[in-house]
Amino acid sequence: MKKIHHLGFVVNDLDETLKVWEKLFGVKATIKENPDLRVRLGAIELCGIRFVFNESTHPESRWARYLKENGQGLEHIAFEVEDIEEASQAAVEAGLAMRFEVHKPIHGLLTNFVEDLQPTDVEFMGPEK
Repeated sequence: MKKIHHLGFVVNDLDETLKVWEKLFGVKATIKENPDLRVRLGAIELCGIRFVFNESTHPESRWARYLKENGQGLEHIAFEVEDIEEASQAAVEAGLAMRFEVHKPIHGLLTNFVEDLQPTDVEFMGPEK
């Protein structure tokens, strides 16, 4: 593991959430929308860690399902790793499943999620080789 890349939260109302966090910590969030993933994302950085808040834009998105099952909260922790294949293999050897058969490119890194890890999912993010 290199570092924590970000903490991913699911929220009901991105604008209201960011309004409070920006005021409380004196920071300005960046907001993006990803139509393919059906999500609006707001990110702030505190103490060298990115906090990413996800608001569903579609009732069938994974964030909408998460909200329905769990309510608002921490949905995953993303770790930046040296070798995503090695990290994924360790998860499989521990009896866990990966979300995607093929790692997905995002933000210049490859990404994949460890499924059904409690108390929260884990995302591995690593360089393409």
